[in-house]
Amino acid sequence: MSDLLAYLPAVAALWLGCFELRLLRNGSDSPYAVRCLCRFGFCMAAAMALLAAPTMHVGWPWFPQSTHLLGREMEMAALAFLPLTVIEIGLPRPRLLTGRLHIGVTFSAIVLCAVLFLSSGVRIRHGSLLAEGTGAVLLASSDTVFTGYSLWCLAAFLVPVHRFTRGLGPGALRTGLRLITASVAVGLVWALWGVSAIVTMAVDNRQSAGLDLVGRMLGLCCLVLGVLGATAGGWLSATTAVGRWLRAYRTYRALEPLWSALRAVSPGTALHLGWPSVRLFSLHRSEFALYRRVIEIRDGYLELRSFVPPDARALADAALARFPVPPAGRAAMAEAAVIAAALESARIGPSASGDQDVVLAYPVDCSVEEEAAWLVQVAEAFTVAGLVEHMRHRVGRQAGHVRPWADGAPSTTGPRTG
Repeated sequence: MSDLLAYLPAVAALWLGCFELRLLRNGSDSPYAVRCLCRFGFCMAAAMALLAAPTMHVGWPWFPQSTHLLGREMEMAALAFLPLTVIEIGLPRPRLLTGRLHIGVTFSAIVLCAVLFLSSGVRIRHGSLLAEGTGAVLLASSDTVFTGYSLWCLAAFLVPVHRFTRGLGPGALRTGLRLITASVAVGLVWALWGVSAIVTMAVDNRQSAGLDLVGRMLGLCCLVLGVLGATAGGWLSATTAVGRWLRAYRTYRALEPLWSALRAVSPGTALHLGWPSVRLFSLHRSEFALYRRVIEIRDGYLELRSFVPPDARALADAALARFPVPPAGRAAMAEAAVIAAALESARIGPSASGDQDVVLAYPVDCSVEEEAAWLVQVAEAFTVAGLVEHMRHRVGRQAGHVRPWADGAPSTTGPRTG
């Protein structure tokens, strides 16, 4: 199992390469930049696979050190495509950073690193590279070239991307670039960790042939952040859709007590569309179901107005005195009390003097989301323990229909559906 985990950085890099290849085939505004990122992903995947500990233990029969050298060369080739991406996109950068200069630096670094490594007379034993005397100096020099080149490429990519990201507004692009910036920042730490190999070679004349545990974890973190940043446009839209569905579903369920009470008095307000439970809806149908429920509650309000008692405001004030709430919830509690009083009046029978001037004050000229949020507050106030019973008692006493609640009178709150 641990052998398979060693290849996780390679899998992450391969995923990035495949994603960029798909973008390239589907068409892109900057095909050369996408091609550079695609090549970065594939080259880094090859490097991570070659430098994984299980691969290093296998080795090549004619030249075991070749696995380490080829892995390092592939990693440098992968890093070379990062500054080229910045150059191709046209982000602001130092004037010295040109494509020709970068290619020259890359070629020189790759050749110099290979020459120093091959000249060191390095041997491999038990997963470690061994060198002595001048060979240790040459191998440490090769590591220095590799670390310096890695820092050069990462810094040349990080600075322009970070400056560009700071000027963006909220959205998938800014989120993706921030994740990519974090990925490169971790990459800088990963590259600096290469100094440990130089120190180890200088002190003990040995270093790890592949990625050690720290290097593997830093590499995995760096590449996973890079994948998340590159694919942010896709997964952000998916998570946003899931969040909208959850909000619509929770609001729909929160309106259940108020909707059920109104439907019990005026069942004709319910719209029967023949759909299954809202929990099975798609995003579009969930939001439409919520919109439908808001309309049904508003229609119930209209039918209920003729049953509002003349002293509804006094009843609401009495309810607020009996069931104190914070100032922010007083309006919702007052409206819930008026609704409870009107529901009891409707149950008893039409009143000769319905108070048409009492406003059941849900917000006007607002969005469906804002109105639904207000109705949720009313529904929560409507379910406060004792409120409905208190209003029933007050209205029933005024109408001369007081009777014990234990006599099996039907509840005006209606059935709670699942």
